[in-house]
Amino acid sequence: MRLMARSLPLLALALMAASATRAAVRQAPPSPARLRAESAATPPGFVYVPGGPCRLGTADADGEEDAPARTVFVPSFYIGRCEVTHAEWKRFRPDHRIPPGAARLPVTNVSFEDTLAYCRFAGGRLPTEAEWEKAARGTDGRRYPWGDRFDPRRSNLRPAEGPAAPGCLAPHRRRRLEPVDAYPAGASPCGALNMAGNAWEWVSDLYEGNPSQRVIRGGAAGYRERSGRTYSRGVEGAGVT
Repeated sequence: MRLMARSLPLLALALMAASATRAAVRQAPPSPARLRAESAATPPGFVYVPGGPCRLGTADADGEEDAPARTVFVPSFYIGRCEVTHAEWKRFRPDHRIPPGAARLPVTNVSFEDTLAYCRFAGGRLPTEAEWEKAARGTDGRRYPWGDRFDPRRSNLRPAEGPAAPGCLAPHRRRRLEPVDAYPAGASPCGALNMAGNAWEWVSDLYEGNPSQRVIRGGAAGYRERSGRTYSRGVEGAGVT
């Protein structure tokens, strides 16, 4: 399990909306006019997540104890529509070697510090855990980016234990990383892709305040569907490469 988690964290990049995310104290959704203006200003390659309350965590009987159900206010922000690719990473690190045919695959084996450096290079930052979760599930507390029922055709994840569902890979067949724009039918309410499966994604939060442990979200290829639930949390050492 550690090997899989170590090999797959990457970054999901979020940019600040001009004034919407600077003032986290604001506790009212933007006006319709401001929503239109913020949405129209969405940078290329990003999707817009409007500010307002949202449901985080879960009351699922098999849910994580460290992700209780709750409602929080999250100001507006922009988040990358797709995971960061090898091609994008090479612009940051020109000596980065792209495996043959992997330019559009998500870059992995990325440390937390390197992720922060990339964000500075790209003019953005990492999303907070609350921002990531809101982008993944919208405001209705859904279990997966597309709804409450798992569909193996919508994400690069393995199904739960048991017989394979129709159209799903056999349980013994290994999942591999896929292009970042794969699974358009699994898009989240804001239009972000692969927020369940493909590659783990760094967020900015510490795990239970421990500076040596960081939260990762979204699950990864080869993991069971539970890791791809919108509230599910993984933990990784910040210095892992």
